Amino acid sequence: MPSGFFAYVGCYTTPERHARGNGINVYHVNETLTTWRHLQTMPTLDNPSFLSLDRGGNYICAIHGDRNYISSYAIDPRMGLIEQISGVESGGQNPVHLAFDITNRFIVVPNYAEGTVTSIAFDATTGTLGAIASSEKLPGERGPHRIEQNCAHPHGVTFDPAERFLYVPDKGLDRIFVFRFHEGRLRLINSIPTREGAGPRHIAFHPAKPYAYVINELDCTVTFYRHDRETGELIPRQTVLALPDCYTGNGRGAEIALSPDGTFVIASLRGADMLSVLCIDEETGMLRLDQSIGSGGRTPRFFSVVASASAVLVAHEASDTIGHVASTRQGLAVAGVQHCVDVGSPSSIVLKPLANQSVENA
Repeated sequence: MPSGFFAYVGCYTTPERHARGNGINVYHVNETLTTWRHLQTMPTLDNPSFLSLDRGGNYICAIHGDRNYISSYAIDPRMGLIEQISGVESGGQNPVHLAFDITNRFIVVPNYAEGTVTSIAFDATTGTLGAIASSEKLPGERGPHRIEQNCAHPHGVTFDPAERFLYVPDKGLDRIFVFRFHEGRLRLINSIPTREGAGPRHIAFHPAKPYAYVINELDCTVTFYRHDRETGELIPRQTVLALPDCYTGNGRGAEIALSPDGTFVIASLRGADMLSVLCIDEETGMLRLDQSIGSGGRTPRFFSVVASASAVLVAHEASDTIGHVASTRQGLAVAGVQHCVDVGSPSSIVLKPLANQSVENA
């Protein structure tokens, strides 16, 4: 039986972010996600704000928000501790997300402030980052928001389930860009307009059905698209407010994910500090807002669905906490989000499962 997880927590560190983070923090976490034991704080360059494991689970990479940098780290398989291997420029200012391609030989990064998408070589044998293989400037007219949509602002990079297409929601242009990706080369094949002022941020695909769901940051909505698996086209079918109709305050859409069985969508809302559950009609893919609960802290920038623990982990950037909430086929537990651990300005969480091994004191 597994003996829990290693957890890697990214954060913000700089004064301009009003941040209190101090690098990448490493924990051993039990199987139920309720006990967190701190193993390491790895000092890094500013704002290791989004982390991702490589496809083999041997290395972890971090983008450095507000800067122009990406770094890679080796994971000790027994202890869980990390050691920096390499770092390179990201190809643009303020990288915000990353994804490994199917070959595990390239990393794709959206550079929010630059309005570019860049692919960077990755050596899966050594964990070393290499040269920029391709870079594309995103074209289009800016959206109507005078401050948030002053130019292209790509915020996510996600491959479809068949790994045939790369999708890049752009908050600044109110568009979702579709790329072919081969041998590190990006080729733009489509640009799908969204509702004006929506600010698309991240996209999540259904595990079995031709459905895709986008969290729109600026108007706190989720849009359902039919996904053409052959052409990569997204056909809009529905837009649903991700906030309850009795909520009258401000909010910003942040993260989106599907339950492992594909029965519902989870969305996090900053400002409102909520997690919302939108049920999916199995036959049509249409959404219905079913549940909204307090996220358990302030500014739930990121959450991670942990299928093996039937739970969701939530990173609260502004209240310096990580919490967890149980997940069932019907949604999130009515008991709400329970506190796990205090950590400065957390912005992403990556779990690496352990199997048949113990973790020594570190």
